[in-house]
Amino acid sequence: NNSLTNVIRNNSENVGDVKVRVNAIPTHSLLKGEAESILISIKDWELKPQIKVELFELEVDRIKVNLDELKRKNIDLDKILESNLNLGWRTVLTEKDLNNILKSSYAQEMIKSFTKDSDEFEIVDLKLNLLPNNRIGIDSQVKLATRGDEILNVSLEFKVGIIKGHRLNITEIEGSLNGRKLSSTLLQGFADNFNKELTLKNLEKQGIIVRILRLNLDENSIEIAGFIHKQKTKNSLDNN
Repeated sequence: NNSLTNVIRNNSENVGDVKVRVNAIPTHSLLKGEAESILISIKDWELKPQIKVELFELEVDRIKVNLDELKRKNIDLDKILESNLNLGWRTVLTEKDLNNILKSSYAQEMIKSFTKDSDEFEIVDLKLNLLPNNRIGIDSQVKLATRGDEILNVSLEFKVGIIKGHRLNITEIEGSLNGRKLSSTLLQGFADNFNKELTLKNLEKQGIIVRILRLNLDENSIEIAGFIHKQKTKNSLDNN
């Protein structure tokens, strides 16, 4: 338990409360890196600067790991795993957490990457507003190539859901540009194209299956829960 707690703290920017429970039968199997199950709960977890979650819970099924690799400062999941990985997880993020993440260098790089192929617009600022009934509001400032350096205020509001556990689904979208209402039909057309691109099935090419089982939003926070399955790598098979 202490080893896992230290791994979490050593690989985090900041951590509030950490609880770890490792179940192993027989107990001496822990010395070989084997466990029947692992339960982890972390509160106020800042993984990297500006990347923080209010609560993260993890439940891992039977697993075998390389203990020497687990002790390293920069952990490599492929080197650590000596068995398949099956885990369930749940996380809660506040509106403040989400907006801090959007301001982080990691999110900014993702936004730039997402818009790099478009010479038509540039996102200058972005803010999320969580709303009841699984709705999200977005207030943004953008520049259009056709409007020079003029800053345009774009506001959107929509309902978000998950289809078959892997595909994001944006519906009931409304929006305005500089206070003037935009066509809901046109906006939904853009959203549908966006929905097609955002699927967790893309991770399956890397041998990782991720599914979202629960997505709940209210005006204070967002709760997401799901499971992950990862096959052990060929290298791990060879080592066994």
